[in-house]
Amino acid sequence: MIRNFRKLVIVAVAGVVLLPLASAPQSFAQKASRTPKYIDLNKVPKPKITGAEIISGLEELVEKYPARYNLPGVGPTPNNVAVSEFLAKEAKGYGFKTRILEFQVGTPARTVRVVEAVKRGAKAPNEWITFIAHYDTIASAGVTIQGAYDDGSGTNMLRYFGKAFSKVKTNKSLALLWFDAEESGLLASQAYAEMLKKKDQQVAAGFGFDMVGIGYPARYCICVYHGPAPEDAVKALPIIDYVNFDYLKFPQGDGGPATTEKWPFGTEPHVCSCGPNIRNSDESNFAEQGYFTMRWTGMRTASDYPGYHQPWDTVPFMEVVAGGRENLEQGTENTFKSAYYSTFVIDNL
Repeated sequence: MIRNFRKLVIVAVAGVVLLPLASAPQSFAQKASRTPKYIDLNKVPKPKITGAEIISGLEELVEKYPARYNLPGVGPTPNNVAVSEFLAKEAKGYGFKTRILEFQVGTPARTVRVVEAVKRGAKAPNEWITFIAHYDTIASAGVTIQGAYDDGSGTNMLRYFGKAFSKVKTNKSLALLWFDAEESGLLASQAYAEMLKKKDQQVAAGFGFDMVGIGYPARYCICVYHGPAPEDAVKALPIIDYVNFDYLKFPQGDGGPATTEKWPFGTEPHVCSCGPNIRNSDESNFAEQGYFTMRWTGMRTASDYPGYHQPWDTVPFMEVVAGGRENLEQGTENTFKSAYYSTFVIDNL
């Protein structure tokens, strides 16, 4: 029922998008309104990355680099700088061309960093598929220390996309992008996305990862969102269905929006194609510049996670919320696979 309703929505939205194109050639309108024929995912390289490996990496990352703050009037802490250098060095080891860009932003002005790691595509190297996360933690509210879920989980996830794709040829270039100062108002990603737009950089997709891993088979959603534009829905919804439900056979649900379905109660474990992005992180700056975006997250909203912006946001606490280490590892692996296979679909459009 959910998928049938969504197909009706796609058709309706496609019709709205195509209204201004009524005078366009018939072949274009027909092509834009029909469901694309996607690459056979049975034939793409299978990832040799496990959820256990990713969570082990997360533990090491947040224990080695806590307090990754960038403070107004003060600037970045030593670990904020050190983690950016670590991420750049590791990605370079996987064959990505890396650099750390610095921007002066805010009032008073402070230095924020972006770690950019690009692996050149074989057929369309000027077109990027980007993976987006932020490595900073918040020094207000409850004062996050390790920031394991927000956003050590996304920062760490990108490390394993780098590892997984290091030996895989793609048509388009892949860009791992780690941003500073998300917790200060998405400052680094705003400056960077504006820079890309001015350079006329082609971006096929911006994939966002902020607070990922606590979801199916834990009693919450792996929620997959798309950008705000009508054409984003037309592009994203069939991909989400194809990858998650047709190929990976994940159970489908609505994201569990009811208050009673939050921790510690939870809901039925599932994956949600949750519509336009209601989460506000760095991928939203890419959407602001007109780029197509998708966002993966575990649990529907940030406040559903009881460690949000709190000192106890650690891997052991993530395990408690997920209902055990095994659930956390498998939820992380499922999220990884969802985005990994979506990459191949976008790469072959």
